[in-house]
Amino acid sequence: MNHPTPRGREWDESPSVPGLLFKHTGAVFESLFERSADAIWLFELHDPQTLVLVDCNQAAVHLVGAENKQQVLRMRPEDLSPPVQLDGSHSAEKAAEIIAIVQRQKTHRFEWMMRRLDGRDVPIEVSATAVVIGGKNIHVVISRDISERKKAERELLELTQVLERRVTERTAAFSTSEARFRALVEHAPEAIVVFDGDTGRFLFGNEHAGTLYGVPMERLTDLTPADVSPELQPNGRRSSELARELMDEALAGGTPVFEWTHQRPDGSLVPTEVRLLRLPAEGQNLVRASIIDNTESKRAQRALRESEEKFRALFEGSSQGVILQDENQFLEVNPAAVRIMGCQSSQELLGKYPTDTSPPFQPNGESSAVLARKYIQECMANGSARFEWMSRTPHGQEIPLEVALTRIQWSGRQVIQAFINDISERKKAEVELRAGEARLRESEARFSAAFHSSPIITAISRASDAKFVLANDAFLNWLGYNRDEVLGRTAIELGVWEDPAERQRFWNEVRSAGSIRARECRLRNRHGKASTMLASGVIIEFNGVDHLLAMMLDISQRKQAEAELRRTLAREVELSQLKSNFVSMVSHEFRTPLAIIQSSAELLREFFQKMRPAERDEQLESITGNTRRMAGMMEEILVLSRLEAGKLDFRPAVLALDTFCRRVVDEVLSATSRRCPIELSLAPALPQAHADERLLQHILTNLLSNAVKYSEPGACVRFAVERDSAEALCVIRDEGIGISEDDQQMLFTAFHRGANVGSRAGTGLGLLLVKRCVELHHGKVRIESKVGQGTTVTVRLPVFESNL
Repeated sequence: MNHPTPRGREWDESPSVPGLLFKHTGAVFESLFERSADAIWLFELHDPQTLVLVDCNQAAVHLVGAENKQQVLRMRPEDLSPPVQLDGSHSAEKAAEIIAIVQRQKTHRFEWMMRRLDGRDVPIEVSATAVVIGGKNIHVVISRDISERKKAERELLELTQVLERRVTERTAAFSTSEARFRALVEHAPEAIVVFDGDTGRFLFGNEHAGTLYGVPMERLTDLTPADVSPELQPNGRRSSELARELMDEALAGGTPVFEWTHQRPDGSLVPTEVRLLRLPAEGQNLVRASIIDNTESKRAQRALRESEEKFRALFEGSSQGVILQDENQFLEVNPAAVRIMGCQSSQELLGKYPTDTSPPFQPNGESSAVLARKYIQECMANGSARFEWMSRTPHGQEIPLEVALTRIQWSGRQVIQAFINDISERKKAEVELRAGEARLRESEARFSAAFHSSPIITAISRASDAKFVLANDAFLNWLGYNRDEVLGRTAIELGVWEDPAERQRFWNEVRSAGSIRARECRLRNRHGKASTMLASGVIIEFNGVDHLLAMMLDISQRKQAEAELRRTLAREVELSQLKSNFVSMVSHEFRTPLAIIQSSAELLREFFQKMRPAERDEQLESITGNTRRMAGMMEEILVLSRLEAGKLDFRPAVLALDTFCRRVVDEVLSATSRRCPIELSLAPALPQAHADERLLQHILTNLLSNAVKYSEPGACVRFAVERDSAEALCVIRDEGIGISEDDQQMLFTAFHRGANVGSRAGTGLGLLLVKRCVELHHGKVRIESKVGQGTTVTVRLPVFESNL
C-alpha cells in the first residue's frame, strides 16, 4: 500500500474539525473520543465521492497498526483497504457508494475489509454517521475488529455442512430400515401410531394403539386422531382443531408433549399423555405419536388431592396445636398452635426454630438448643419422640407444653409433625399434688381429709396386685359403689375399664416410667355408663410399699363439645364452599347475558335510526331472550333458597294433569326455539291429580329443558305420563351427551355440573330444585344415564286417589 504524505496545512495549523467539535460539545466528547475502546475516525467530505481522514483516536491508530495518528492523516478510505472487497467490488467504488448512502440516510452500518499498514487484512464492523461541524461535512466512523466473529462464522458454516452431510447419511439409513422401525413400533410397550402430517390420517400403529382406541389394527388406516376423540377436549377446544395445531407444531420441528382425552366407540373416555415427533422421510410429512394411558394416574392424582384436602381440613380444624417442621425451621402451623404459642398470626412462627420460641434453658437446666437437636434427631431416627417443653411467647410469658413428634412423609420428603398441648393447668395440678404429698407426710390426718374431699376422682392401688387400698368420695360417687365394695378389689373385678387391654398398657407404662400424665381412657361405672377420663398416675411409696396414685378428670362433656365444634367447623367449610360456588356461578352465568344485553342496547342507541326494522327486532329479541334467561336463573336460586329455608309451602290442588303437561311442553318448545321436538305420550283417561301446580311446573320444566339443552339439535325428546296405582309416573328420555358415573354421584349437589357439558349454560341448581320439589310431593326421582347414549329421568308422584 502507498501512504501519501499529508499536504497543505497541518491539523493543528487551521481551525480543525475536532477543535470545532470540542468547542461545541466540550470535554465529554473529548473524553469519549480519546478513551473509547472502539476505533473512531473523523473523515472530511471534500466532494460527493471523496473522504479524507482528518483525525482519529488511539484505538484507531492501534487498529490500523500505525505508530501515531500522523501516519494516517489525510488518507482516504480506499487507502486503508485492499483493492477488492470480499464481495468482489473495488474498494474505491464501494467507498463511493457508501459515502452516498451516509450522505442520504445520515447513518449507515456495514462490514468492511481494512488493510493495516503491515499489509494484513482485518474484517471490521463499521458505523458511519454524517454530521455538520463548523460548516464542514464530517463523517464520524466507528469501527471494531470482527476477526474472531468471522472466524466463528466460518467454523459454524463448516459445522453446518458436516451436520447436513450426516443428516443426509442418517436419512438414507432410515429409509433402508423402515421394516425394522415398524417392528419396533409394533413391539413397543406403549401405544404408538404413525400418521400423515398433511391429511392427519393414520398410516399404521401397534396393537397397544388398537386396544387403547378400542378398534382393530386394520381399521386404524381409515381414521384420524379426531375420529378417536370426543368433539371437545377438557379445555373446551375442538379436538379436530387442536389436533391440527399440534401436528403443525411437530411438522415445524417441535416435540409437543400434552394431555389428550380419547373416546372409544362405546363412548368411554380415556385420559392419555401424548408425545409427537416428526419422522425423517423424504417427500413425506410423517408424525409419530407415543401414547400413554393416564387413567390410573389420573385416579391416583384425584385420590391424592382428596387425601390432601382431608389432611388440610383436619390440620386447620384441630383443637390441638400442630406444627410441621424440618430439621431447620417451622414449615406450617395450624391456628391452635398459633394460639397456644401466644402469637397473633402464623407469620410470627413460620421459618423459626424451636429455640427461637423458647427460653435459653429448660426447667431441668439443659440448653434449649441442645435438647431441641436431641429430640429432633431422636424423632428422625426412631420415627417419634415425646417430651415436655418450656416455650416462651413473644411477650416473654413461659408456657409448659407436652410435645409429641412423629416423622411423616409430606410433599415428597420426610418432615416432623409436632402435636403440642398447653399443660399449664396440669403443671399447676402437679405442683398442688406435690404440695399435698408434702402435707401428707406432715400430717396423715390432713391428707386423708383433703384426699377424700377432693373433687378429682382419686384412688390408690398396690403396685404388686393392683388392688385398691384408698378411694376418695369423688371416685366412689362416680363409680356407684360404697367404700367396702371397692377396697381390696381390682379395677378388672369391678369392670371399670371399657377395654381391659388399655388398662394393661396403662399399668405397664406407669410401672416402667414411674408415672403417666394426662392419658385419655374410657371407663364405666357400676351402671354401665361410659365416660372419657383424663387419667394421670404416679408410683409413690406408701408405708414402705410401692403404690399407684391415680387421678382422673371426667372430660366427657369437653369431648362432646370438641366433637360438636368439629362438626360445626366442617359445616362452616361446606357453607363457605357453597358460597364460593354460588359467587362463581353468578359471576360466570350472569356475565354473558348481561354483556349481550349491553351490546344490543348500545347498538340500538347508536344506530337505531339507521337500522332496518328486522335488525331492530333482532336486537330487541336478544335483549328479551337474555333478560328471560337471567330471570330464569334468578328464579331457580330464589325458589331453592325458599325451599332450603322451609319457606316454600306445599299447596296441592285439583289439577288436570294431561292439560297441564301439554301446556308445559308448549312452553318449553317456545323457550328453546323448538331446538328439539318433544314427543308427548299421555295415558288415556288420566284422572284429576291432587298436586302443587307451581312445584310441578318447576319439576317438568327443568327436566324437559335439560333434555333439550344436552341433546343435539333436532334429536327427539320423549315425555311419557302414566298412572301406576296412586302415583303419576313421568318418564323423560333423551339421546343427548349423557352423564358420567362420577358426575352421577353429585347430581343433586348445589352448583355441580357435569364435566362434559362444555359451553352449555347452566347454574347447577336445576336437578337439586327438582329433587326438593319432588320430595315436597312425597315422591321419588331416579336418573339413569350413560355418556354419549342419553339420559332417562323417572319421577313418581303420589297425586291420585289410591282406589282405581
